[in-house]
Amino acid sequence: MKLSNVMNEVKFSSVKPWNEIKDTEIKDLAYNSSKCEDGYIFIAIKGETVDGHKYASDAYKRGCRVFILQDDIKLNEDAIKLIVEDSRIALSKMSANYFGNPSEELKVIGVTGTKGKTTITNYISEVLNKSGVNTGVIGTNGTFYNGISEKTVNTTPESYELHRIFRTMIDNGVKCVSMEVSSGGIMMERVKDVDFDIAIFSNLSPDHIGPKEHPTFEHYLECKARLFTLAKHGIINIDDEHAKEIIKKATCDIETFGIEKDADLVAKSIEYSRAIDSLGVSFKCETKNDSFDAYICSPGTFSIYNALAVISVCRYLNVSQDVMLDALKNAKVKGRVEVLPVLEDATIIIDYAHNGVSLENILQTLKNYDHNRVICLFGSVGGRTELRRKELGDVAARECDLCILTSDNPDFEDPMNIIKDIAESFENTDCEYIVEPDRKVAIEKAIEIAQKGDMIVFAGKGHEEYQLIKGERVPFSETEIAINAANKRTKSEDTSVLA
Repeated sequence: MKLSNVMNEVKFSSVKPWNEIKDTEIKDLAYNSSKCEDGYIFIAIKGETVDGHKYASDAYKRGCRVFILQDDIKLNEDAIKLIVEDSRIALSKMSANYFGNPSEELKVIGVTGTKGKTTITNYISEVLNKSGVNTGVIGTNGTFYNGISEKTVNTTPESYELHRIFRTMIDNGVKCVSMEVSSGGIMMERVKDVDFDIAIFSNLSPDHIGPKEHPTFEHYLECKARLFTLAKHGIINIDDEHAKEIIKKATCDIETFGIEKDADLVAKSIEYSRAIDSLGVSFKCETKNDSFDAYICSPGTFSIYNALAVISVCRYLNVSQDVMLDALKNAKVKGRVEVLPVLEDATIIIDYAHNGVSLENILQTLKNYDHNRVICLFGSVGGRTELRRKELGDVAARECDLCILTSDNPDFEDPMNIIKDIAESFENTDCEYIVEPDRKVAIEKAIEIAQKGDMIVFAGKGHEEYQLIKGERVPFSETEIAINAANKRTKSEDTSVLA
């Protein structure tokens, strides 16, 4: 591809005459100098901790001769330096150009909100695939389409990766993409040149606010709202207290869903049900013109909101109602209110809840079911705001009968320091707690002490198959540990009976 095609609609300045360089052949783009070679463009990204300009000379040594820069730096005379105002914005447009603006060939559904993004995107994919629309997913759990999976570093991949994935999906017959759109992804301009057909807003609560994330809640909200300036159609949870602010900032047409307020789609007559391998909820959907019954094998009010978002999408896309409802009955997401049927008399649940709001939702939901004790095993991520630790501790101490405080991606921080911060929330409360910094031992302890009717939540890890310890992702499977611990307990009980 010629440089002129890659730079289409990108604003830049250059010392060298454009007519002399516009036909330069470009093999590929790279924002990591180690991936550069002859024929590449190197885009110098200014990050929170790393400035790509420092690696321009390394890119040059590897054969790169075209550079996208925010700052004019010294390079050899044969280097083509194109100066832009924001290299992230340039990368977004260049990536879209390089891969042939693939999002324009797809039906792209973007989901944003503090919680629910992963569940909603996966449910949409499951329902649309069963209706005959080949649909891929991009999000926290990775990229999935046609039985192919690819791990992603970020919930919303960097713009280059995103457009590359779009193109690969198209080449493999994908027609629709359901993707999580994080506030960080919007803030970092990763989705600036994505052609969204539908944008969904689930909810908003304080999260991702700190030195390395959003400076204020207002900034966080602003980033979420930007998605609705990039889409053709918006679907909004009207019950959320910030819904009106999102709607006010939107430039697309809007429809709403909810439980408490009047909306285009409303859930009523809610009933809870329980099986050994799932906790479910049934409800009646009412629109301006009709009503129908729905069921989803995931518990709680938040699950209903997730289902309403999916139903809204399907109705907008004219998906068969029977196919949609049948697909929703069995829709599940790994690590999201995932019931492990490992104990006959107690319910073990794995969930990604890693902030106060999400944890409160799942703990309060479990109380809608017959139970003995509500037990929560959790920790908090190292190197992040202490406010999150207090929120988690406050919620758990208020909602649980017993908690097991342990580690959760401590990284370079001492797990005991994190646990001590959380433990402060349990002072002068009725909730007992156990401290066990080794998460594997903590899980084994939870299985060991489980009593008949207990609801036990392993919160924070969800789908993750690792622990982040001192910069390393150490393999770690909660499911495997729980199964082994349950088997050990069962054998021990059998031995006791025989004795």
